[in-house]
Formats: sequence, structure tokens, C-alpha cells
Amino acid sequence: MAEALLCDGLDPDCPDAMTLVVVVSEVADHHERAAARLASYGYEGENCLYLVQTDGWAERRLDGELLTVDIVAHPALLRGLEVDRERFTARSSGDPAALRLLRVEARVDPGAYRRASELTLVLTVPAGTSAEQAVAAVRAGEDWPLVLTPRPE
Repeated sequence: MAEALLCDGLDPDCPDAMTLVVVVSEVADHHERAAARLASYGYEGENCLYLVQTDGWAERRLDGELLTVDIVAHPALLRGLEVDRERFTARSSGDPAALRLLRVEARVDPGAYRRASELTLVLTVPAGTSAEQAVAAVRAGEDWPLVLTPRPE
């Protein structure tokens, strides 16, 4: 099951900043599988992959302590992800042309969330791997996250 958590110390340029991390498994349900496969469209950066903002992004909203994260992409991108496009019927809240691939909710400290960067990291893990293990692998440089930005304006 996908999980979202806030982590500090993941941004080498700003170690005090919080970073929102979404952990998904490629062998889970079709929503997680689609989010995990977005990395195949990422372009290589410094120890990470970036998804082009016009292809897909993360939409986030905080209501009290409940954080909701939607991973969205344009329908054309789904063809290459080898997923059944018909199974994705929910739309982006910011761009009705884009489809929601995955929704994750988590309870977070609102103060910590206010310190979070606007970037969302997506980590793909094997089944049975905890979110904490996934974050530790990124910190150790053993795994590269997919970096999603907010919706393009």
C-alpha cells in the first residue's frame, strides 16, 4: 500500500527542509504500478530522476493534519506505462485533461508540512520494503527518487 511521509535531511542544499516522500510498490495495485512506472519517463539529474512538469506532477493539499497527495499525468503518457488507461477515471483537480494515477493520504504535523519544499519524491520499492527502508536507501545514495513538481501554471 502506498505511503506518504515527511522527511528531513533529504535536500543537500537545505538540510533543515522537510521533503514529502511517496513510497510505492510496482507489484501492488494498478494505481501504485502506474505511479512507479512514471520513473521510466524521468530524465537523469544529480542522484535523481525528474519528470517533465507538463507530463505529470503532484497535487497536494492539507486539511488540518490530513495531507492528500495526488500523482497525476496526462493520458498520452499512460500508453507507455503499460497500464490499462480505462482503469483511471479520476481527474486532476487542477487540470481536467490530466488523470489521477494515485491518491495517498497521511496524517502529518502541519508545522512540519509548512517547512516542506514544493517537490514530491516518489520512491519505488520491492514488496515488503518499509517506507523507512526506502528513505534510508535514498539517503545512502543506493536508490534514486523520481522528483515531481507542482502542477504547471
